[in-house]
Amino acid sequence: MPLLRQIRPGSFSRSLRVSLIIIGVWLSCFPSPGVAGAIKPNLVPNPEFRGSGEENGLPEGWHRDDRKIPEVAPSRVFPCTVTGHPGKLLALEGGPDRNGRVWCRISNIRPHTDYLLEFAAYRPKFTNGVYLEVEIFGRRHLINQHFSYGRIQPILMRINSGTTRGMTRLVMNNPHQEVLAFGSPSLRLAEVKAREAWTAESVRLPSFFPVGIFAAAPDDLAAIRAAGFNAVQSYDSRPDIIRKMAAACNKLGLKFLPNFRAYQADISRDLGDNPELLGFYIEDEPEGRSIPPEKIQALKESLKHDHPGVLTAVAMLRPQMVEAYRDTADVFMLDPYPVPDMPMTWLSDSLEEAARHVPKERLWAVIQAFGGGENIKDGWPRPPTCQEMRCLTYLSMVHGVHGVFYFSYPEVRKDAATWEELQKIVGELRQLKTWLMFPNETTAFPLEMTSPFRADANGRPAVHLCQKRRGVENLLIMVNVIDRPVSFLIHGFPPQVPWLTEIFQQKKSVVDNGNIREELGPYEVRIYRFRQGD
Repeated sequence: MPLLRQIRPGSFSRSLRVSLIIIGVWLSCFPSPGVAGAIKPNLVPNPEFRGSGEENGLPEGWHRDDRKIPEVAPSRVFPCTVTGHPGKLLALEGGPDRNGRVWCRISNIRPHTDYLLEFAAYRPKFTNGVYLEVEIFGRRHLINQHFSYGRIQPILMRINSGTTRGMTRLVMNNPHQEVLAFGSPSLRLAEVKAREAWTAESVRLPSFFPVGIFAAAPDDLAAIRAAGFNAVQSYDSRPDIIRKMAAACNKLGLKFLPNFRAYQADISRDLGDNPELLGFYIEDEPEGRSIPPEKIQALKESLKHDHPGVLTAVAMLRPQMVEAYRDTADVFMLDPYPVPDMPMTWLSDSLEEAARHVPKERLWAVIQAFGGGENIKDGWPRPPTCQEMRCLTYLSMVHGVHGVFYFSYPEVRKDAATWEELQKIVGELRQLKTWLMFPNETTAFPLEMTSPFRADANGRPAVHLCQKRRGVENLLIMVNVIDRPVSFLIHGFPPQVPWLTEIFQQKKSVVDNGNIREELGPYEVRIYRFRQGD
């Protein structure tokens, strides 16, 4: 693994400028949202980190606030190099004094203008939750798309200046007691990119609601079909396995989403004749490795040349990066796994953030169905309970997804109880399959929380709900997203709706003075059906 080497203060040499130019050229190969044309000036001073203009050894134009607190260990900031990589970086190591940051002045900023921020990021190891922070234009940005370690990862962000005019600061901060480094920073005016015209008619979106599972193998398919799933994904990209999976899915009536991250013309053309082909899974969390969007888009276009209108799908963890990758695939599968240490709303918030960049008909959810065992070291000490899986499933539907996949088959089959509970959830979705194809309505039913526990992690009502309409029939899905019991009122029912019927339990909720009164246990889901308008 490459080693990070500290450079002694005062040893910044101009002889490395050629190496740093190489970094700049390499970074420029990572695609930007701008159109072809002259490169805009870099507004960051001294991006090559030349010279040493201060006593603390920082390069010219870069600063660090002086903070010395008695009996508090200081943060460290030092120039460094990485073995096997040309050029210099600034390494930041946070400490109890909270001063693991450097900053530079930026001038000539235009208000309400998009800028492109780019830099090379390095970390010697990966620790979940440990990321650089960038502060500019009055906002803090968590660089949580930095997954790679032991190598340089190019980071690219499109940021609007808001009301900032003239002078501002670019601050690079590491609040953690681990080394994170950056180099070759640039801030340039971002040009408008001509976007690909995407329409629902331009792709063969499924005429059903996909309920699938990840990481299936040929021998798993019969059990998966018997459990009620209608789709599978496979990570095995060997041609013989892809053909075997496709043939077995065809016999069982399972839609198939093969792992296809490199173009193979013969396999692509063979699969085109399979009626059970759901589409092609062409990348997995590309934002975490800064895979150039153009590379994925070229693969998508090759597949669509073979099969006009074929669906392509990419899994993504960081929803803010969907904007940069929006032209690379038809469907984005959002895969945050919150159990046990994050709120359930990490999933719904991710979906809503992604929906700022693409229509919700292009969004599917990946539901956590794993934990414990080998996953403990990565931060998932246990699998989700049935209540948690059910909560995540219906929460994604409340927020408008057009498909769900569970991750993953090998993991969930390790725990018999979890597999049994997951089959129950899938059975419910089969009962609701015609309803799931109807889009969510803008609900006219105000929600009034009445319990002591009444808010989710972001201060919104703890119950998330949506309404679906099919003629005079209506479906109301309500989800308690917290681990505490809640009570609430839902207002706005007209006189011709005397009650609602829970779709699975057949219990009635009586309407009184235009409202229903409900109580939900931790993570409980309730689905009501009622008639309105006849």
